[in-house]
Amino acid sequence: MGKNHSLVKSWVKRAVGETERIEACFSGLAYAPHSHDTYTLALTTLGVQSFNYRGELRHSLPGEVVILHPDETHDGQAGTDSPFAYRAITINPVDVQNVLQGASLPFLQGGVTRDPHFIRIATRLLAEFNRPLETLEQEDLIYAFASCLQRATSNSIKHTQANYFAMKQVREYIDDVITVASSMPIDITLDELAAISQYSKWQVARDFRSLYGTTPYRYVILKRLQKAKALIEHGLPLVQVAFNSGFADQSHLTRHFKKCFGTTPKVWAKLNQ
Repeated sequence: MGKNHSLVKSWVKRAVGETERIEACFSGLAYAPHSHDTYTLALTTLGVQSFNYRGELRHSLPGEVVILHPDETHDGQAGTDSPFAYRAITINPVDVQNVLQGASLPFLQGGVTRDPHFIRIATRLLAEFNRPLETLEQEDLIYAFASCLQRATSNSIKHTQANYFAMKQVREYIDDVITVASSMPIDITLDELAAISQYSKWQVARDFRSLYGTTPYRYVILKRLQKAKALIEHGLPLVQVAFNSGFADQSHLTRHFKKCFGTTPKVWAKLNQ
């Protein structure tokens, strides 16, 4: 009798180091529709990785690279009855914008590529999970990723009227507040950000999204969710995770976690056991 692939246990393993790099294997449905505020760069290693993206069902085969743009809704599932596996890294649009210095974030239509430049970058970022990426090594590869993505989308990319340095100041202020606030509720207003940047608050909302792929509010939520995910992977109880990452309660955490990652904190904890 053939192997029943529906019985194959799904799993997620995290690479050594602070950079979020994961290796995962799933049968059937992997993720519900969701969007996150980072680029995802993924190298398919087994089976058929399928996902709905911008109105179409996409497929990635072993050796192909998936590149998902920030804040674009997608899901994930096996494209056949067999399991699929991949390795992935999340890349903060802040790091990409540090390379682009004021250009709109590049968008790769279709989300899947066989471009050898992207394959080489993804392979180098995802090859060794038993050691952390060196800082200079990672920065070099992110520079290569941003430059390659900009070249590949040169027909659609343009410099914006956004003030890069003003929005950088806004982002750094948010990062500082989150760091100092620890587990306390975070209440940052557009009026505050407008005063810091000397823009109107609506200009802040528009320009921040243009440069970083998301709104200031969503950026705050993402930073808190990143902290929550790390705490979950360290085995903390979910009630404590919610408190320590600044959410009102566990249900508040769960709602945002599923919207951003396509699964619940409880399921994520089980996948990482």
